[in-house]
Amino acid sequence: ADITLQFDPAGLGGPISATLQITSNDPDTPTAEVLINSSLPALGPDILVPAELALTAGGLAETLVIPVDNLGRAQLDIASINITGPNKANFVVTIPPANIAALSSDSIEITFDPAGLSPGAISATFQILSNDPDTPTAEILLSGGITESFYPILSVTSATELGGSDFYLATNLIQGAGTGFDALWPHDALGFAQTFAWVTDAPNGGAGDYFDPVPAVRPNMVFDLGSDVGLGEISFWGYSDDNANGANLFSLRFATSADGPNGFGTSISYSPEFAPIQDQTQRQSFEFDQGVFARYVEWVPLDNFFGINPPGGDRVGAGEIAFAVRAVDNEITILSIARGADDVTLTFKSRDGLSYAIFRSPDLGETGWQELDDSFASQGDETDFVDFNVPEGIQRMFYQVRNAGE
Repeated sequence: ADITLQFDPAGLGGPISATLQITSNDPDTPTAEVLINSSLPALGPDILVPAELALTAGGLAETLVIPVDNLGRAQLDIASINITGPNKANFVVTIPPANIAALSSDSIEITFDPAGLSPGAISATFQILSNDPDTPTAEILLSGGITESFYPILSVTSATELGGSDFYLATNLIQGAGTGFDALWPHDALGFAQTFAWVTDAPNGGAGDYFDPVPAVRPNMVFDLGSDVGLGEISFWGYSDDNANGANLFSLRFATSADGPNGFGTSISYSPEFAPIQDQTQRQSFEFDQGVFARYVEWVPLDNFFGINPPGGDRVGAGEIAFAVRAVDNEITILSIARGADDVTLTFKSRDGLSYAIFRSPDLGETGWQELDDSFASQGDETDFVDFNVPEGIQRMFYQVRNAGE
């Protein structure tokens, strides 16, 4: 048999609950209980907006439409819309509704202009202030970014591949934007495993930790960018989400064209280490503490995820490696000029890995600039050059420093 109940919602709003008790002569269950749950529109205004909104144009100008629902039984009045966050200046509200009737919907249009923004993530939060008593400030998080540009990689050389012990080829690491990873933000990987990753063999017989003991031929990659470029970041895609073979720590060293592919550490001492997470899809971007100018990059995996997320760990691998274009400061500033008895010491701001041409003139070039050195190696952040051949009787001398080859 059925039991029919009558319900009067007058004066109710939001979640409701009740318990129906049925008393009978059942010896085991003399009182049976039935829980009744439901939800009604709020008596007052009740705003509903998406928690997150994504940019879809890869960093180009676009208009975002935010749906706004009033689930309540009273008019929703929107007092104001605020935009907060580092990139708030790049968003403008174009069509803000003043109010939304009960049980109705509307939308807010916001334009995004990327002018002045550099490639990378975009962060902003939309705040809608209204007369909703429960949510007076509704927030919407913006997700998205501006597409990066990446340097072309001329070639990659693997020490373990040369030693005959790579299972997947090292060239899989440099397939680049549009092939190895999406050319548009957020640059997710476009494939996995054999044709999209590099991994060594298992020198310990397919068991145990690849790095214990360290193999006789240690894994090491040399990336050739074709010419000296400004580097300030490395992009990394992991080997696997559920296999411990992925690199979880790696180091970098750099060499210029003049240093050659075996000259790591010769003119650039900077050698950072980074610890990626176990993610084969998302691009992991690691910014350098300092910019460098280099042609060759040595990438050395130092450990894998052995013991953290089995199976695996008897090899080491990676999904893709790239270098995003960065504006690296190359300003040359003469900091001081000190005259000795027979010489002049010139101190100027410099960068690791670069060489400089030094000139002098007694009259700012009226008689021409004399080149003192056409390839003076940087000494780091500051470089000292000593002019030992100052002509006798010269009362003043002007100096000029340029990047070598300019």
